[in-house]
Amino acid sequence: MLLSALLTANCLCYSYEPLPSTVRLQKMTNGIQNQALVAPVSAHLTNYGGPVIPNVEVHPIYYGNANYQSNLDAFYAGVTNSAWMDVMNQYGVYRGTAVKGFGVPATKSSLDDVADIQKMGGTIRPTANTYYPIHFAPGISISQGGSASCKVFCAYHGTIDVSSLNVGTKYLYYGVMPDQGGACAGGCGSNAQTVNNLFSVSSHELCEAATDAAVGLATVIGAPLAWYDQTNGENGDICNAQQGTTVGGDGVTYVVQKHWSNADNACLANKAGVPQTTTKTTTTTTTTTKAATTTKAATSTKGTTTTTTTTKKATTTGSTGGPVVGGLCTQGVSQCSAGTMYYCQGSKWIVWYVGC
Repeated sequence: MLLSALLTANCLCYSYEPLPSTVRLQKMTNGIQNQALVAPVSAHLTNYGGPVIPNVEVHPIYYGNANYQSNLDAFYAGVTNSAWMDVMNQYGVYRGTAVKGFGVPATKSSLDDVADIQKMGGTIRPTANTYYPIHFAPGISISQGGSASCKVFCAYHGTIDVSSLNVGTKYLYYGVMPDQGGACAGGCGSNAQTVNNLFSVSSHELCEAATDAAVGLATVIGAPLAWYDQTNGENGDICNAQQGTTVGGDGVTYVVQKHWSNADNACLANKAGVPQTTTKTTTTTTTTTKAATTTKAATSTKGTTTTTTTTKKATTTGSTGGPVVGGLCTQGVSQCSAGTMYYCQGSKWIVWYVGC
């Protein structure tokens, strides 16, 4: 098992004795486009009293030569300090942090959750706030309860009961993220870039682990479940594969999966009313390309003039300030304007999807 643990001194070091654990699977959408995905009208999360992760501390683990390691380190650090996290304030979950991930040598190309994934060598120190997403190298297949990665599920998160180890916390929280290329491509997100679908899948598991941390040990509709909809699942399941963007604490715009808000009765990428400021862009993630600064003088009905100074990056925009189809842009970036998401393909804007 990758994470089954034995207490030694002040750390959790892995043993080979299984501990009770089950998981919640993120199902594949098999190429359904983002705009066609709609949350169930009856969706509502109920608090069953189980634990949440109030201030998540993400510790990525990379099994083998996993793709996009530096991107994922930046993603987790940025998104845990964003308005995307603020959607979960209503569930007792607030902004968190992330640390640089560490690698584990790949010793197998086919792994089982109980037999292998909770059994990886290394040392970890779980607390009530730690979450360990495990990202796998391409070509590694994973099975969980008879279901296969990139055939049935895109990812999942689980729970291990470590209360008997007397390490200061009752549970260890982890996620399993297969490589999103290969067989997963097209079935786990509609973005044109694999890394952005990986971000989307990873955020799905992160928001679920934060709001329903011990789901892996639940055997009835009740504790240790936390925020859960007994018909539609967790906050990520309700909005499965509905992508949006958020500006991370690092100023970079990241693709995320939207998650359910009881307060808004909707799937959201950001908490309404929380300001977002983009200070950086990147060609490896979805980014905001408009960086406008506007200065206005006071106006009145007596003819006072208005002076406006606007600065933009090199791009072609319409009268609404948004992109124009066919206009020039920077390859690989995207922008939401007037409810439509545009994507720059071949240095020209195209319509990506409606409903951002």
